[in-house]
Amino acid sequence: MIKHILFDCDGVLVDTEYTAAQVMVKALQQLGTEISANYFMQHYSGTTFSAILDIYAPTIIGNERIQFIHTLELEIVKKVKAVKGTNQMLASIKLPKSIVSNSEIWQVKEEIEQTKIDHFFTGHIFSSELVQNPKPAPDVYLLAVKELGVKKNELLVIEDSITGATAALAAGLQVVGFAGASHILPGHNEKLLNLGVTEVAGNMKELQMIIASLLS
Repeated sequence: MIKHILFDCDGVLVDTEYTAAQVMVKALQQLGTEISANYFMQHYSGTTFSAILDIYAPTIIGNERIQFIHTLELEIVKKVKAVKGTNQMLASIKLPKSIVSNSEIWQVKEEIEQTKIDHFFTGHIFSSELVQNPKPAPDVYLLAVKELGVKKNELLVIEDSITGATAALAAGLQVVGFAGASHILPGHNEKLLNLGVTEVAGNMKELQMIIASLLS
């Protein structure tokens, strides 16, 4: 029986992934790297900015890297909006809910407060900054399992990215894919299903129905 639901934030609750791609791509282009937003979305959706800099700008290190990433994150947070139907979906679920994200805790808090969905959560925000390895490693999900004190089969995960779904599945958790944000590209549903997610929702109404069916 499912007792707790774990939501990814960016790309599930808030529609930031394409905005994040645009912001990072612009920054990389200014550094001399030619990359498109679509390519970024196909290959790096859900990946931490630090990991992306490891690939494209490894010489940016230390405090310079911290400031570089923080500037990008602030720009993204200013533009964040809730995915359409998020409030209604969350209100329909009476179980406890937590967030598991590759973003830093301050960013998640800012996003859910700005979009007025913070009151739906129990105060648990599990961030990759709390573990050694971010998604796609399972570390942050394993931390959530440990801290919440629930069994793996009592948890349900909602993830939009290949990175996030890979992490949750590697942690031994049941995952429902979400493909209702603006950044989703053709063929993404199939990629999630091929990974092993239970089902994929195309919008919040579908997600609400899938969750209800799994709880019944």
